[in-house]
Amino acid sequence: MTRIRALLAVVCVTLPAFPSLLPAEQAKPAAPQPTGALAAILAKIPNDDAAAAGAAYKDLVALGPQGIKDLAALLVEPGPVDDSRARFAFHGLAIYVARPGAEAERMMFCETVRGLLAGPAPASIKGFFLRQLRLAGCPKAVPAISALLLNEELCEYAAQTLVTIGGDEARAALRQALANAQGKCRLTIIQNLGVLRDAQAAPELMKVTTDSDREARLAALWALANIGDAAAADTILKATEAQGAYERAKTNDAALLLAQRLGEAKKAREAEQIYRALWKAAADPKDRHVRCAAIRGLAAVLGAGAMDDLVAAMKGDDPQVRAAAAEAALAMPGEAVTQKWIQHMKTLPPAACGDVLAMLGRRGGPAAEDAVIEATRDADASVRLAAIQAAATLSDEKAAAAIMTLLTSAVRPEQEAARAALGRMPGDKVTAAVAAAVASAAPAAKRELLGILAARGARAHLDVLLAAAKDADPGVRAAGMAGLESLGDEKTLPALLRLLVKAAPEDRQAAEKTVGAVCSRAGNKDAAADLVIKAMSGVGAPTRAALIRVLGTIGGEKALAEVRASAKDMEVDIQDAAIRAMADWPDAAVAADLLEIARTNPRPAHQVLALRGYVRLANVPAGRPVAEKLKMYQEAMAVARRPDEKKLVLGAMGDLKSPEALQRVVPFLADENLKEEASAAAVKIAKALNGNPKAAIQNAMEKVLAASKNAGTRKDAEDVLKKLK
Repeated sequence: MTRIRALLAVVCVTLPAFPSLLPAEQAKPAAPQPTGALAAILAKIPNDDAAAAGAAYKDLVALGPQGIKDLAALLVEPGPVDDSRARFAFHGLAIYVARPGAEAERMMFCETVRGLLAGPAPASIKGFFLRQLRLAGCPKAVPAISALLLNEELCEYAAQTLVTIGGDEARAALRQALANAQGKCRLTIIQNLGVLRDAQAAPELMKVTTDSDREARLAALWALANIGDAAAADTILKATEAQGAYERAKTNDAALLLAQRLGEAKKAREAEQIYRALWKAAADPKDRHVRCAAIRGLAAVLGAGAMDDLVAAMKGDDPQVRAAAAEAALAMPGEAVTQKWIQHMKTLPPAACGDVLAMLGRRGGPAAEDAVIEATRDADASVRLAAIQAAATLSDEKAAAAIMTLLTSAVRPEQEAARAALGRMPGDKVTAAVAAAVASAAPAAKRELLGILAARGARAHLDVLLAAAKDADPGVRAAGMAGLESLGDEKTLPALLRLLVKAAPEDRQAAEKTVGAVCSRAGNKDAAADLVIKAMSGVGAPTRAALIRVLGTIGGEKALAEVRASAKDMEVDIQDAAIRAMADWPDAAVAADLLEIARTNPRPAHQVLALRGYVRLANVPAGRPVAEKLKMYQEAMAVARRPDEKKLVLGAMGDLKSPEALQRVVPFLADENLKEEASAAAVKIAKALNGNPKAAIQNAMEKVLAASKNAGTRKDAEDVLKKLK
């Protein structure tokens, strides 16, 4: 019942609009109207409530055959009359009676509709009845349906309904109709006999294979193939010799289908003969898809017995055919098959060896792994590269160790391939093997291995990265820090802070960047800030400045208190670090500080930093009201001392959709140093205002035209004025 309700609910939401929902001038003529109980039921259909819809169909079934006939009488041919409600109800009823446990209701529905098929209804409505019988499934309706197989308008619906019903009677009906069918109906019957895989129809279908009608001939060949009629093999293979590309493609498909069906029927010898015939005939490169299918088919029916065929295919020049052979080989189970391929590799050209190595890598197993590792030392460069790429599919420490030896290869493509392979090789064992190799590796290899650990997200091996960050080699130290920057967590923060405090000048920037990245990911911001503040004790100015900048990545009150104090430090570098940290602060808590620095700090660089930070914070948080933003921009403009700073503020004001912002920008049109930036901002605001208030916008644009020399700005201003008219 749940399933039928779900189906009814889907049908409910797909019903076309009724005439009552259309404008009066578009309303369709009225459909025949139901009366009595039927009218009351149809008033409840469709219904978004599946339970209510089910109840309505239950009531409809209760009306019996006469109710169904009365409902059918409401159907009309497609045209101006809208019968969609009746069609909807009839369709829903077919679904309803098909539910489990409703056999009596289904039979009543089928018997009634079978009678309607014999009645005087137009063909289009009978086609609708046939589609509903497909949903309900009505074996006893086969005779009535069969009577329509020769009807040009209904044969397709009738044949499809018989296929859905299935069974011996349906197959017999299609066979009997074939003898007298013509044109479209004949083609439909042939196709559906194939769909039903009616072996008894094979003799009659064989006669059609010599027909003058190409489409009927091709349909018969396909039907025979789908039936799996071994006696049709020679006929179908002969047909593949057709000259026309379309007919050759269709008959090749039929031959492949027949071989597949024979293989499924355990007739391996007959299937093999077809596949071999197709392989031999499809020598033209444009028929490579046939060869690919044939080699896969041979492998499917012969198993390991097709090994020689697959090897022969591997020796060919066509990469698509080789790929098909490799895929077929991959599907063959067993270590013995793997061993055979390893032996055959010795006789294959390099390109084919690459295909086999890729297949062996995917097969896996000890023998395959050994072969792949051995091939990384092959004399042929292309084979070595293929082996490295194949190793990427393995997940064993042994394979990882072999690839690691190539990280410092003098041959750059192999070095890059090894790096990529180690990055892709699956499994924690590989990651552990890479981590274990770091300690004893030479500096160049160590740098590569550290990069691979970072790429693999090796958070379980942060100790290896921490050790590398203290290495004597500068490149190794940098690689360790880079890995910690992406993978480090709060547990590593104390160790990272110690590294930063002790870092040589040349390493300090990398250490600061790493600590900042880890702090930005910290879940407990205050705890991270406490650790950083504690690390400041007794350090020199350069290190203290670095730690202050780190506090800027953390945010929060604890960090801010320390940064505020540092902004007043007598040491210029400390003060500079603090102001820079506040200029990039993650929230607006420092807005007042920045404005005060911009107003009072004697150093121009600090004034500019603070002003830029303050202007940025006008958009933090993102939902700050426009009036508040404008107020902050006005405050920034009041403390701005140089034209460049004022231009910055004007540019920000241009992003405001506000008449007040336009009013504040206009006076700057008279400033020779600022007129172009003011003009651009005024035009941008005016565009956003969309003509309201008209007078203010018109006045501003006229002043822009008087002040600006920029052709683009002037054109935009003129466009705004035109839209005001």
